[in-house]
Amino acid sequence: MPSRLPVVVVGVVAALVLVFSIAQCARAGAQAGAGGDAAQTAEQTDASSDQVDAAAAPERVELTVTALGDCTLGTDPDFDASTNFTSVYKKQGPAYFFANVLPYTGADQLTVGNCEGTFTTSTDVQEKSFNFKGSAEYTQIFTDGSVEAVSVANNHSHDYGTQGYTDTIDALDAAGITNFGFDRTATYDVDGVKVGLFGIRDLSADADSQSEMETCVKQLRDEGCQLVIGNFHWGIEGNHTPESTQVDLAHAAIDAGCDLVIGGHPHVLQGVERYNDRYILYSMGNFCFGGNANPSDKNTMMFQQTFVFENGSLVADGDALSKAWVVPCSVSSASSRNNYQPTPLAGDEGTAVVEKLNGYSSKLSGDAATFSTTLGDDGRAAVEAAS
Repeated sequence: MPSRLPVVVVGVVAALVLVFSIAQCARAGAQAGAGGDAAQTAEQTDASSDQVDAAAAPERVELTVTALGDCTLGTDPDFDASTNFTSVYKKQGPAYFFANVLPYTGADQLTVGNCEGTFTTSTDVQEKSFNFKGSAEYTQIFTDGSVEAVSVANNHSHDYGTQGYTDTIDALDAAGITNFGFDRTATYDVDGVKVGLFGIRDLSADADSQSEMETCVKQLRDEGCQLVIGNFHWGIEGNHTPESTQVDLAHAAIDAGCDLVIGGHPHVLQGVERYNDRYILYSMGNFCFGGNANPSDKNTMMFQQTFVFENGSLVADGDALSKAWVVPCSVSSASSRNNYQPTPLAGDEGTAVVEKLNGYSSKLSGDAATFSTTLGDDGRAAVEAAS
């Protein structure tokens, strides 16, 4: 079985959970005072939404974002019913799946993932190799795992037709999970900072993707977003090196005003690049993944970055870039199969994942981001000093 975090981390984990509990209480109180859902404003295309008054923002805000890979909370109808995702859900319940990573997702201010599948009762299954769906109640997995926002811009969001897609959005909305993708953007407010979120599917390297991306970024900036995060579904499955089209689109996104690029779809890790004082995560790999009962490559990670705002403006320089980490993980807490429970890796196993990630990054044509192969007591690998 993959190594769990060292014993010394137990105290750290407990402290993180305590911090998370306190933060949740404080956040809940703030939301209640603002009408109950102010922290999760999902008026995706309403440019007339309330603007964040930068002058009224706290003098300094530190906002930690956690990025996750592909999350398929469901199964294909042809998968073995004794080992598929649904069978584990029935035995374990929703809190099981993110239990081992909750000390990280629960201690941040915003966790963003890719929801690759549907929550629907539709029987309009499409003619594809794989079609993923789960019950609407599976959204509780995200809620219990402290995943606040997800993209639905991927190649499985329409596995059960238009109804399956709209059912998925309705289920996420009902669970209070901010969701976005395609032409739907979203915003999420944290401590006076307005975060903009958008998702692009670009599996055919369509030239229209750049125009769609630029429209999303401009819209979010016009709405007063001080931080913009893009989730991109792109690349070739199984490839550890991004295609040139991924690189071009990622660079264009940052040039347009995106502050963090999160990639998915290859189902394996790809490198991390620093570009114009921003990070590009070309592929996060799988995370909580019901799409394979025993993937040959179980390596994954969580990426965390603390964004610093002073007087309402994002600080983007070498010092700010140093506030970034990866948490090496396995998609499963069992080595012989996928039990759908992503788990941090410690010791040699964790170091091996970071070394592989650094190797993938070193093959990028741009400025590779390198992470320490010595894990901290909190199980994180810090980015090497950024110049």
